[in-house]
Amino acid sequence: MSDSNPLDRLDRQELLWLTAILKDACRERLEKNLISQAFEERLYKRGPVEGRLDPRPFLKIWEPRYRKFLEVAGELHQQLEGEEARAAAEGLRAQFAPQIVRRHGPASSQVMIEENAAPSRRKSRSR
Repeated sequence: MSDSNPLDRLDRQELLWLTAILKDACRERLEKNLISQAFEERLYKRGPVEGRLDPRPFLKIWEPRYRKFLEVAGELHQQLEGEEARAAAEGLRAQFAPQIVRRHGPASSQVMIEENAAPSRRKSRSR
């Protein structure tokens, strides 16, 4: 077995898709379980079916598990969507953040800076 995490091979968007697929599959499984329970209840109201085990206890055992799986898959998907939105917001914030503008004028001119200024050629007139 490899020591690396198989989820490392997926980028953020693929992880988002995977959790959406998992969430949809869990929802479908829960719905199928609930439909099967309703069907079995209606079937067993007529009486037990000869030669067939009653699946109702097993269906009821799995219902809370499917609900829990759906809840966890939904939270995972929401968390990844939140991280995606947060990353996009941070990117936009950085893109549109007010830029610090340095003053472009005489005070920042290389000629006006005292260290770089050439010695004055004019001599003051003495009176």
